[in-house]
Amino acid sequence: MHICLLTPSFPPLVDGGVAISTGRLVQCLLRRGHQVAVVTTAPPEGSLSMPPGVVQPGMALHYGLVEDPLRVAPAVEALRVWAQAQHQREPFDVILAYFVYPAGYLATVLGELLGVPVVCSCRGNDISKEMFITPDIIAAVLTRSTRLIFVSASLLHMADTLVPCRAKATVVANAVDSTLFTPDALAIPAAPRAVVVGTSGLMRWKKGIDLFLPLIRTLCAMHDVRILIAGYGLDAAIDQHIVDFLERYNLRQHLEITGPLPHQQMVYALRRMDLYVNTSYQEGMPNGVLEAMACALPVVATDADGTPDLVQDGVTGYLCPMGDLDALVARCRTLITQPTLRQRMGQAGQRRVQRHFQPDQEAIAMETVLWLAYGERSEAL
Repeated sequence: MHICLLTPSFPPLVDGGVAISTGRLVQCLLRRGHQVAVVTTAPPEGSLSMPPGVVQPGMALHYGLVEDPLRVAPAVEALRVWAQAQHQREPFDVILAYFVYPAGYLATVLGELLGVPVVCSCRGNDISKEMFITPDIIAAVLTRSTRLIFVSASLLHMADTLVPCRAKATVVANAVDSTLFTPDALAIPAAPRAVVVGTSGLMRWKKGIDLFLPLIRTLCAMHDVRILIAGYGLDAAIDQHIVDFLERYNLRQHLEITGPLPHQQMVYALRRMDLYVNTSYQEGMPNGVLEAMACALPVVATDADGTPDLVQDGVTGYLCPMGDLDALVARCRTLITQPTLRQRMGQAGQRRVQRHFQPDQEAIAMETVLWLAYGERSEAL
């Protein structure tokens, strides 16, 4: 199958979970004999990146063609011209888009232009954010896509409430490479030390910074803990907000921020943690939580969107109501003071990931949906 993948981000430019997911998926699809043309945004100015064109057998990478048409007016026309020329040389069998907007919208435009089926993968806050910004476009994408993929049942329910679409939708959970993300097999039990409470990824407002910062302040006042943030702010305002908070409450000596990390190095940061925290208000299915569970860390998280599909309350960690700082503090304190419980929950989380959230499982499920879309369009013709 020749697949055209539209995505806002793709390796080596990893700036969040979508690049990790698309990079992993493409490698699985290539191994399964498919051909993939990856179409993504322009790399940031001055960044090092692979040149456009074929980058490995069966794959081509094209930059600068996935742009927000509401902000970059010529975006749709440039993509149309490229797609028509590409399709004439080597026809696409199916178009796969990551996120409803802009990639999903652009995919439906191309699908109608080329007569090719479209699969839109709804990943995170596609619906909850875009329903207030581009509601008509969301409805159009959900209606015009041949098939839909959602990373969690809660995201599907939200979309189906807006536009009935359950009949053509499939839930395909995120995955994690549990051969890369593993506990430290060579770790030697050390003398008693401060418990390390950590989190990872891009620090955004939707990630609950307003909860995370007071949470760590409270924990540092009550326990001998160290805080590790394996990530960074998305913009200067968030970075400054974090710095101001740390200075105001004299927390700098308790906290380390790694800054941006290559994805392969994230495992080393996770291995330094004893407890992983996620305070989000919006999540599709958080890669950071999956990676932490794969590293046998217990997780304390808010019950945002798809997070309950991962964290089993009382088994692999604890779920707390969104915005409930007191519950987050109480659950973290329980795990800080009970190392045996931390170990038991962490091991349960690792087993759960190994059984249910593996890359091959994700790729096969995605591939099945792509074949369904291709088959349905062929029958229609």
